[in-house]
Amino acid sequence: MRKKYTNVAIPEELASAVDSFIQKNKLGFRSRAEFVIEAIRNKLKK
Repeated sequence: MRKKYTNVAIPEELASAVDSFIQKNKLGFRSRAEFVIEAIRNKLKK
């Protein structure tokens, strides 16, 4: 069964900051979406 996804709008400034973070830190994220999914999971665990 395929996963269903939804879109979330974020300000361009925040998206750019995420992109820069991904490029600079080389933590294994392949995309902005992967980063955001991980950030949400971490927040929900707290």
